[in-house]
Amino acid sequence: MRQIPYVFNQLCQYLDRDYFEYLVKKYGGNKYVKSFTCWNHLLVMLWAQLTSRASLRDIEMSLLAHSDKLYRLGLGKSVARSTLAEANSKRDVAIYREMAHRMMERASSSVRTRKSELRRIFDGTQVAGFFAIDSSTVHLDLGRFPWSVPQRNGGGIKLHTLYDMFKRIPAMCLVTGNEERDQSFMEYYRYREGCLYVFDKAYIKTCALAKINGCGAWFVARPRKRMRLNEVYSREPIVGRGIMSDKVVVFGNRVAKAAYSVPLRMVDYYCSEKNELLRFITNNMELDAGTVAEAYKKRWEIELFFKWIKQHLRIEDFFGTSANAVSIQIYTAITAFCIIAMAADNHCRGFSTYEAARILSTCLTEKKWIQDLLAHAHEYDKQTLKWPSLFDGMLITK
Repeated sequence: MRQIPYVFNQLCQYLDRDYFEYLVKKYGGNKYVKSFTCWNHLLVMLWAQLTSRASLRDIEMSLLAHSDKLYRLGLGKSVARSTLAEANSKRDVAIYREMAHRMMERASSSVRTRKSELRRIFDGTQVAGFFAIDSSTVHLDLGRFPWSVPQRNGGGIKLHTLYDMFKRIPAMCLVTGNEERDQSFMEYYRYREGCLYVFDKAYIKTCALAKINGCGAWFVARPRKRMRLNEVYSREPIVGRGIMSDKVVVFGNRVAKAAYSVPLRMVDYYCSEKNELLRFITNNMELDAGTVAEAYKKRWEIELFFKWIKQHLRIEDFFGTSANAVSIQIYTAITAFCIIAMAADNHCRGFSTYEAARILSTCLTEKKWIQDLLAHAHEYDKQTLKWPSLFDGMLITK
């Protein structure tokens, strides 16, 4: 009779081990390693992320409690915190960075598009994909992390992210220093034909916008206050949706116009919630002005993603103080997020990624099928429980 694997092993089946071993061989990750291989290292870091461990000692103690299961879990015979600390500080970050990118690609291709309000606003349009691009800063104490370049907001690192709004998973993440400007990596993102990309106010780089326009994709961005935009002609705005104006413009600056010479569309929108006039530029001439403004408003989903991973994965409390250890921990957190997203989508769509993560994190050493765990929890959640009353069974007389 076939044995049911541990829940942790079932989750690890979503990892592309062949590709990981290729990366280990490419970067010499297992050179001079006797027992604690890069694969063991990756699984231990995923264990720490999925179980929300707080420190190296916490990881060691949690694994010691399951010492009889470590070999079958794929974590090795034993894991000492000194061994894990050395691996975090010395192993090549490129192995874990490229593995995280591989997992994001697999999640993007396998996770199904969710039916939501985000998808409905583009019904009847040619928009095939909807992405938000932004960065989030993880603040670091300069006393503990002296290698971090100090900025006005102190030390830190940035997580530059391309976020799939329809599937609610990251399509690309890059960890850099806090000193890197947001728009520095705009031209390095992979843009796809027929997709709409929404940028925050800090993202204006004309050569990158020209790349998006050249590949048949669209963008929505907010120009800077002092950016010169010369009006070509005015379009007819839609009245009643907060649209103040809808114009076709070109860049007025000589350098910007040389990099992007195609006419743009400028939409002015009054936001009653903030009592503020917002200005957008886009290369999509077909969407109505209200949809352009609403698409930018929905960009807030990426902020919720940043909030989620900071609250529920370990990317702010670090197991090591070196830049190497910090980067490895963040990239394994992204890998863990992709695993949970694929498992939740594959086995039970009744739960969000957060709910599936909370359920599975408590059952990693259970020998039950993931679909049975999530299905049982989903059915139990739908039941209406009748709590007993203090007066049940009592005979009340006058």
